[in-house]
Amino acid sequence: MAGIATIAVLAGCSVQVDVGSGTAGSTYEATVTDVVDGDTIDVRFTNGSTDTVRLLGIDTPEVHVETQPGEFEGVPDTESGRACLRATGENASAVVEQRLAGEQVTIRLDHGGDTRGGYGRLLGIVIRENSSVNYNLIEDGHARLYDTSFSERDRYADAEREAMTANRGLWQCRSGG
Repeated sequence: MAGIATIAVLAGCSVQVDVGSGTAGSTYEATVTDVVDGDTIDVRFTNGSTDTVRLLGIDTPEVHVETQPGEFEGVPDTESGRACLRATGENASAVVEQRLAGEQVTIRLDHGGDTRGGYGRLLGIVIRENSSVNYNLIEDGHARLYDTSFSERDRYADAEREAMTANRGLWQCRSGG
């Protein structure tokens, strides 16, 4: 069974995830049951199992712990820089809540990177209405590119550069907010 991995999920069930060959990743239909923050959601898959999904390739400013300006290029490590990041992190969370809470989504695993992150969360591209939520968050300036390998990294990097140049979202914090 090369290319097949069993992923344990929070409900104690499991989902067979094909992490084998191919450029198009395996996809799973799910309902968003909770928005943890701008880059993390909880989902229930069609088989009833649940999991926490970390949006692959992106990072939004923290809302549950102190923000780290050093993670966001050009944002000053000052009170105003941290306050600006906190506000944009809360905004990113609100955007994800508005777009995804209670919605049906497709979770696509990426063959260019890992399927689980350091905290055991499933790493995936969240698709709603045929659009990548992950990419849209980068493009709109709600998130930065996360330093990891995945198949769409170059595309995300281009969108991040454009958001930075346009001073969209969190990138306005580079001037201190």
